[in-house]
Amino acid sequence: MLSRTEIERLAAAAHALRPDWPVRSLCTWLQTDHAARAYRDVAVALAYIATDAATQTPKRMNEMGPWWSAVKLAGSDATDHRFARCDVIGHGSYAAWNCGACRAEQIAADDATPTPTTPDPERAAIASRGAQQAREALADALAAARQEIQP
Repeated sequence: MLSRTEIERLAAAAHALRPDWPVRSLCTWLQTDHAARAYRDVAVALAYIATDAATQTPKRMNEMGPWWSAVKLAGSDATDHRFARCDVIGHGSYAAWNCGACRAEQIAADDATPTPTTPDPERAAIASRGAQQAREALADALAAARQEIQP
């Protein structure tokens, strides 16, 4: 993020290279369009376009062009917002510091309890009683509905 002082310095440097570009206009334009960029990145790109004979106005820097390649070549100071990926094969879409796949595998490995193949007899009896009560309630409701329909 450019400070006001940095913007003024960049505007003065561009004005020194291109006297037909007013400092005040350069300051306004830099504040509006490039204030979120790194100081070094803007300085390199601005120097490139200011010394390019094909450039008529500094607003050309708003477009993609070789000046941004020069920024990459010079080494950008901008923060890389991407994150380090997990090194485990198949986990590349997760952040290394918080890999969901690694965590899931860890939880699965920690669970040494075998999955029951048959239900607990007490739970089975409760489920059976509940199912029977549901069948009886549905049968009663169906019988009541039939009585209302038949004359």
